[in-house]
This record gives sequence, structure tokens and C-alpha cells, in this order.
Amino acid sequence: MKETLYTQTLVRAAEAEGGTAALASVLNVPENTLARWMSGRAQTPLRAFLKALERLSAHEMSGAAAPRPPGNGEPLVFRMGDLVACCARCDGTEFAPSNPHAPLSLTGELACRACGEKVIHGNLIARLAEDAVQQVHARTAARQRRQSALKSAARKKAGVPR
Repeated sequence: MKETLYTQTLVRAAEAEGGTAALASVLNVPENTLARWMSGRAQTPLRAFLKALERLSAHEMSGAAAPRPPGNGEPLVFRMGDLVACCARCDGTEFAPSNPHAPLSLTGELACRACGEKVIHGNLIARLAEDAVQQVHARTAARQRRQSALKSAARKKAGVPR
């Protein structure tokens, strides 16, 4: 399994929900689909990921899911594919918990290490996921335009009317 922010979140959400069957039910997907998402063999749809993130945040707030232990002082960098979460103020990519001794929770506050701007951890992850989906859509649209242009050029070369 290739561990990513998606897979880590889904695994933690499944643990908090009481298992993969429970999370699959919450997300309204077959359990084998969830298993493919959790293993990284298939891309998790944005809506499902955000729902899992929301549920995990709620479980952390209620105490049903334990937040991760405090960090070791190393900067936190959040990646999804080739995208990196950025500060809304300065585009910095390194964050630190506002309270370095508190566990790292999705509802906890992070601070940009470059400018000090505060952001809720879960909101930063959600924004990164949305950016990743927009990037995929942009790449798909660009690929479709290129394919259309190639087909058009091939028709012109063959003398076939449009």
C-alpha cells in the first residue's frame, strides 16, 4: 500500500467509525471500493474524502478517535501527489502546531512557519484535496483539447471534411 494523505485519513476514519464496513456505509459505497481507496489502488472522490475527513474530525472532537501524538518539532508539510498545502497569506508550505505540546488533531490550529498565519488543520487538508481535484480536471481538459487538435489535424491532412 502506498501511504498518502488520502489513505492515512481513510484508515483513521475507518478505525474511528468501528471498521471498514461502517465507514463504507457512511460513505455509501461498497466495502471493496473503500478497500481500493484505502490501499491507494483507486482515487478517492473528493466528496467521499471530505465526508471521511468531516467524520474523523467529529470523532476527534467527541473523544471517540484519538488525535495523533504531538510532533517532534519537525515542520509539517502536507502533500497530495505533486501538490503541497500552502499558507493562504504567504504561500509557505511548512506548518507547526500552534500548541506544540498538544496532540495533532484535525480540529487543532496550525501556524505557518513563515508568517505565523493560523489555519485549522482539517481545513488545510480539505483545501489541498480540492486543489488536487481541480488539478486533475485541468489536466483532463488539457488532454482532451490536445487530442481534439490532433484529430482535427489528422482529418485536415487526410482531406476529410469536418
